[in-house]
Amino acid sequence: MTQADEPTDCCFDEWATSAARRARKQETSAKITAALIAALDDAGLSGRTLLDVGCGSGDLALAAIARGADRATGFDLGPGAIAEAQSLADERGLSDRVRFAVGDGASVALPRADIVSLNRVLCCYPHVDALLSNTLEAAGTIYGFTAPHDRGPIGVGNRISIQVGNLWYRIRAKKVRGFRAFVHDLRAVDERVRAAGFEPVHRERRGMWDLAVYTRR
Repeated sequence: MTQADEPTDCCFDEWATSAARRARKQETSAKITAALIAALDDAGLSGRTLLDVGCGSGDLALAAIARGADRATGFDLGPGAIAEAQSLADERGLSDRVRFAVGDGASVALPRADIVSLNRVLCCYPHVDALLSNTLEAAGTIYGFTAPHDRGPIGVGNRISIQVGNLWYRIRAKKVRGFRAFVHDLRAVDERVRAAGFEPVHRERRGMWDLAVYTRR
């Protein structure tokens, strides 16, 4: 994977700090995170291990344990995000059942887990092939992700919104260190996940986001 294929750690620490503040008031920091947790729970969290790639403040991983998962591991590019995740785990009394570490989900050696989740992560990568390959190889039973909807009027709106956001990132280039967001072809993502031996059991759209959960055939 070339440097151009990789996201920067940019503002992930800043976002994780904001998310952690919200997660201290409720189980998860965002409605789409809550929706993904609910869908993963329906697919079967109880007694399973979870790997959350792009874990941010760790709220998804911690919510999974609260709902019956045995253990969870989270990776994020931002060291500040990992510190926030560990702090939140300590506050919830779950630090003995989670492990958070700095790492790029597209290239770091990922541990095998029953469930792999990528919540609002695909849109941080210019290209997702390496990310999908690495995370699918780690997934045992369930694979779930959320990503910006890419088709129809909502897809057009997402592309416009993200282009405007990227212009703002370009203006703040020194602070965000080259970060850009992307809308990917989710049909191609679906085909890649299916080719790895999974089939969809849950699909929905929540506002700008698509949510998909797959189980192994």
